[in-house]
Amino acid sequence: MDSRIIGYHHVTRNIARTDLDRVRFFYSDLLGLEEISAAQQDPTGQRLLWFTLGKNQLHLVIGDEPDPPSNRHIAVLVTDFDGLVADLHRNGVRFEESEPGQIWRIRNGLKFAFCYDPSGNRIELLESPK
Repeated sequence: MDSRIIGYHHVTRNIARTDLDRVRFFYSDLLGLEEISAAQQDPTGQRLLWFTLGKNQLHLVIGDEPDPPSNRHIAVLVTDFDGLVADLHRNGVRFEESEPGQIWRIRNGLKFAFCYDPSGNRIELLESPK
């Protein structure tokens, strides 16, 4: 049977209303994602924050509380892994350390690291194959 699913359209995560400005800065300014209108689903702009993520989208649902901590995460391919990790670290983004002072590791010959957005959503940064 042929696959009926041809790809992702979007991923949805929850964020806290109190983190909104910091989340917007994190995804727009630090990660470089473009914010897009969620007005078709949220005319008041009080419930949703959407970004492009490559050819797909990231939908953030604004609520009173973020999701509880979890190992769940999104994984994104990064073209300038070292530069992005340095920028995020310089801006105080929280990373998981594989050992003290080591925030990235190598898997299958490529670097990867886990960081967190201001609401505590876990993100895996994967060095894109050249």
